[in-house]
Amino acid sequence: MGKVEVERGILACQSPNIFPKLARRVALNVQRILLGEEPASLPVAFAAGKQLTLNMATVRAIGVSPSWAVITEAELIQQAREDIARKLDLYAAVQEALAGNVDLTAKDRFVAAEAQNIRNARAHLLPQLGLSGVGLMMDEDRAAAGMGQQPERTVSGSVTATQVLYSEAAWANVAIQKLLHTGREEEREQLRLNITQSAATAYLNVLRAKTFERIQKENLKRTRSNLELARVREVVGSAGPAEVYRWESEMAFNRKTVIEANARRNLAEMELNRLLHRPLEESFLTEEPDLDTPTLMSTEGVYFKYLGNKRSFKTFRTFLVREGLNTSPELAQLDAAIAVQDRALRSVTRGLLLPTLVMQGKLSHTFDRAGAGSQPLQMNDTDWSIGLSASFPLFEGGAKFVALKKARETLAQLGLEREALAERIEQRVRSSAHTVGASYAGIGQTLEAAEAADKSLDVVWDAYSRGVVSVVDLLDAQNAALVSDLGAADAFYTFLIDLTAVGRAIGQFYFTAEEQDVFFERADAYFGGLVR
Repeated sequence: MGKVEVERGILACQSPNIFPKLARRVALNVQRILLGEEPASLPVAFAAGKQLTLNMATVRAIGVSPSWAVITEAELIQQAREDIARKLDLYAAVQEALAGNVDLTAKDRFVAAEAQNIRNARAHLLPQLGLSGVGLMMDEDRAAAGMGQQPERTVSGSVTATQVLYSEAAWANVAIQKLLHTGREEEREQLRLNITQSAATAYLNVLRAKTFERIQKENLKRTRSNLELARVREVVGSAGPAEVYRWESEMAFNRKTVIEANARRNLAEMELNRLLHRPLEESFLTEEPDLDTPTLMSTEGVYFKYLGNKRSFKTFRTFLVREGLNTSPELAQLDAAIAVQDRALRSVTRGLLLPTLVMQGKLSHTFDRAGAGSQPLQMNDTDWSIGLSASFPLFEGGAKFVALKKARETLAQLGLEREALAERIEQRVRSSAHTVGASYAGIGQTLEAAEAADKSLDVVWDAYSRGVVSVVDLLDAQNAALVSDLGAADAFYTFLIDLTAVGRAIGQFYFTAEEQDVFFERADAYFGGLVR
């Protein structure tokens, strides 16, 4: 029975499903009889042809590994893998990348380690306690001559407590370390956004490679069908062997293209696995997106309404710029650096006027006196002292004024750098918005081109089957349809990748419907409620 049995679990067959052709032939013969032809004059020979069909579920179940020639030649059914537990969609891929990426984990450890600088800076403002012990031995003659001031052998200990009451440098260091930590956190946020974009792009590249592979397989299937048709035409005498050879040559080329498409898909999957810190050739299933997939921030009628006309799109770009400037981790990191320099400037300025105040107390006790000169003294063996010191350097060769001028110039420099960075971020946001607008518009154009090319192929194929057009005409139409299908798929995934670039440009990715709702509410508020 051929393909029907393969669909039910048989490994392979070479007999195609002839029942549709047989039914059409019977219908045509009945029509010819009703139109007056003699039934005895009608041809009854029927060329079933050959078509290898493989059940891939059976292939996997019994451990067979067909060659590339067989895989690319055969019609494959039940290709969907049900033995792979790992499934990924765009959001899951991004979350797994953020959880398992080694670079981000290393950056987390770095930020955690450097956070201890804050506690270290604060420690200089807290009480300092020191404990010391001294054992001293000296010669007997000198000890005896000391009249008990320094016995021959003594053992003593002391406790010292120091408290900084005011130190501009110490207080400034605490504030500066906090700001530096904020800058490191913003640097980590930049890495997180980069990994998010890379993971999303890698996942979409996997989908694009899979789509290209599927289109190439469908084109190979068309070529195989046309080869069978050419062989039938040769049998009935309406075509020569050159036509068959031409389609056989096209078959070989298409098989090569399918193998190359499969290799590109494997490479894209390995790149995604690397970003997710997985074994490079670990298999996984993917979810095919469309324009209504929420995790692509592309809800129909919500996001794309802002791209509907030139005026609203211009306003939307300005809104995106505002979003990007408000949330950019690059700007936040530079703002932290500016705050650091501002605090350093204030510290230098205050240092010109304010002293450093330190209170110190000391308690000491002599535990043992022995040997010459160890006679009891009039005073006891326990001493204590407490004092307050104020220090203020009057002149350091002009170093304070040099530091003040340098701090002012550095602060001015950082302000100019921030202005330049804001301009670059605005350019990046506007450029990515223009790119995504163009790629979105291109989806409709490429879909129309693909639909027209497919219709043209159907017309040319019908004419070829009736011997009206040549094999070259059909090849041209098939290649045009292939190029158009690949172009439509490429336009769709290019748009999605460009959309992730917009998210990176504004420093925000919205993969859930709830996050998108909040984003669109802000957009509507910016538009003043005129768009929706």
